[in-house]
Amino acid sequence: MLQSSLNKILFGILTTMIIGAVACKKDDPSADLQPPRLFKPSGVSVKTDSVSAHITWDAPLRSGGQTINYTAEISTDSNFATTSMSVKTDTTAVTITEDQVALRTKYFIRVKANTYEDQPESKWLNGASFAINGVQIFLPIRETELTENKATLRWRITPGLTDIKLAVKGGTSTTHTLTADELSTGMTSFTGLVADTGYYAEIFAGTKSRGFLNFRTGAPTVYSTILNPGDDIAAAINNAANNDIIGLNPGTYDAGNTSFVLMQKTITLKSTSNDPTDTKVNFKEFTLRGNGAGIKLYGIDLDGTPSGALYFINLTGVAADAELATYTQVIVDNCKVHGAATSFMRANRGANAGDYKMDLIKVNNSIIYNVATGLSYNCFHLDKLEFKTMQVTKSTFYNVGQALASSSTVLINMPSISFDHCTINNLGGKDKYVLMDANANPVRFSITNSIVANIPLPNATVQATTIRANGAGTSLSYTNNNHFKLTNGKTTADLAFPTSNITMIGNNTLDLGWTAETNVFYLPQNSILRTVSSTGGAIGDPRWTY
Repeated sequence: MLQSSLNKILFGILTTMIIGAVACKKDDPSADLQPPRLFKPSGVSVKTDSVSAHITWDAPLRSGGQTINYTAEISTDSNFATTSMSVKTDTTAVTITEDQVALRTKYFIRVKANTYEDQPESKWLNGASFAINGVQIFLPIRETELTENKATLRWRITPGLTDIKLAVKGGTSTTHTLTADELSTGMTSFTGLVADTGYYAEIFAGTKSRGFLNFRTGAPTVYSTILNPGDDIAAAINNAANNDIIGLNPGTYDAGNTSFVLMQKTITLKSTSNDPTDTKVNFKEFTLRGNGAGIKLYGIDLDGTPSGALYFINLTGVAADAELATYTQVIVDNCKVHGAATSFMRANRGANAGDYKMDLIKVNNSIIYNVATGLSYNCFHLDKLEFKTMQVTKSTFYNVGQALASSSTVLINMPSISFDHCTINNLGGKDKYVLMDANANPVRFSITNSIVANIPLPNATVQATTIRANGAGTSLSYTNNNHFKLTNGKTTADLAFPTSNITMIGNNTLDLGWTAETNVFYLPQNSILRTVSSTGGAIGDPRWTY
């Protein structure tokens, strides 16, 4: 009996000791610190610039300030089946340069602490991936210099350049050795390219890459007919079928006193060279008549001066102005338009608001000047026209009438009007709201990444506010622009912008020295305006940044 009691007591003591030992082991923070965990680095990060990647990490928490050696490895394989590069260092950082790795290639990074005294090496710690893009001296390709079979490449003039390698994407490259003339001008052209095909170009100084471009040639154009100078262009346009594409070989075409009439049809008029400097049309007027009428213009210098043009594009009914009409679209791309005394586009002849309808008005990469000089209409005179979208991009306007745009009659559907990356100089008169007059018509209107200067025209006056738009639901945006010399012509006070329904951020007021007579608008090489767009690049029409 006594022995049984003693056994129970001893069993209880032993159990308590075991539980205590387990509890002590659990509470001891050093119990789980196996050697690899004690010296494992943490927090691997990487920062890259154009020519290097700087990789850093944190020393092991319990290294006690001791000098530990590390191994950093990079690989194009996230599983590190093969290693592209291995570096040993006694610091918590390593820098990889463009000379050590392939450019524009995705690499993965991992780091471990090496054996230290009685501590074995740690486990690997994986970090973020990175790529080094290399120096970029190529400039964006101008839209006018990329056609179906030709591409002109431009770059910042840089010492030591030797050649350009060009290849169809995924194909074998060919090497073009840069000539002395190309090196001095910073440009070269490749001809004989395949239409609608992706290409890759890389420029070198010896073996070092100094820039790269991806681009795609234009899709092939299937022309309904191709004209030569001396052919009757008015007859060709007026007799064309709906959706015909008329090509113009380089030269000058003269319509005389005959208007181009698009009677219930949409046609395309395009220079075969895609170059407005070698293909010119002297026009009287493009008249869009009735349902289905529209016009698309590409790569042409359009001059209304010889024919005494009043309108560039004029909308009307088949037989009378007051007819209902649903038009298709107006597209002007890579063109020069000048010499129309009354308006670039008149679309207010309908009897009532919305009698005329159109989906799209688009102007891109074009120069419009000496238009609406009679100051009786606006450049875009769109009152009563119910349209969905007007997009004006990468274009220049100067000496263009009493106001830039108007859509002042209340419509059922709210139009969207945008000017982006445009250069606008010398306009305004007749006491108009010079940038936009929507009056009580709801509108979405924006001017972004643009330069506006010299308002009003000499000896003219405009309203003290640039925009009138007070319809319910109106949304206005004036952002990342630069404007200067904007007054009402009566005082020297700056023009005001609306105080409601408008977003105004990122704007500058740097005077570039332009006057009413200025007709070239290059930005100074070191101008801050080359860096203040919504994407960090230049503002204004891009053609003036080359």
